[in-house]
Amino acid sequence: MSLLSILVFSLIFGLMAGASVDKSHILPVALISAVILYISRDKIAAREPKALSHVDSQQNTNTASGYYAWPELGLFTIAIAGESFQEAINQLLQENAIAPDEDSTLKTHILTAHLIPDNDNSHDSNTVRVDINSRTVGYLNREQALSFRRRLDEKGLSSQITTCNAIITGTAEVNSGYGVKLDISPFE
Repeated sequence: MSLLSILVFSLIFGLMAGASVDKSHILPVALISAVILYISRDKIAAREPKALSHVDSQQNTNTASGYYAWPELGLFTIAIAGESFQEAINQLLQENAIAPDEDSTLKTHILTAHLIPDNDNSHDSNTVRVDINSRTVGYLNREQALSFRRRLDEKGLSSQITTCNAIITGTAEVNSGYGVKLDISPFE
């Protein structure tokens, strides 16, 4: 921590104390906080590299969410069933300002999908739900879900939420609707 930052922080603490109690407290509080910060500067500086090394040690982890992120392949080969989720997909299109071109096809806009093993599903305890921006946009079919769960087991991530890139596909025509494709290597 630099001397300039110590002076700035102590001045801010002094001004806050002066604003809340009395103007005569500004200087004493600023001096006391400057002394405390100056004495503790080595301890404060020692914490920063530890935090950075913790982030670096999480390979393939989305640091913003803490979930395992599948490698980006750019393939978008896995299509998920989303017929009953058209309203959620339409809301995502509006939120992300994704509009169809003149020929009613979508521009490619990459989103982050959360693949959520749904162990409590009353129909099938092996299902895998796909959410984008906290909206369910579909499920992996039964074969895909079983294969995906085997992958999770192999990586030691059983029943954990993971992320991958996703795109919304389709046309604005009434009969075709939209779908979602995931950027994850094909299932076996």
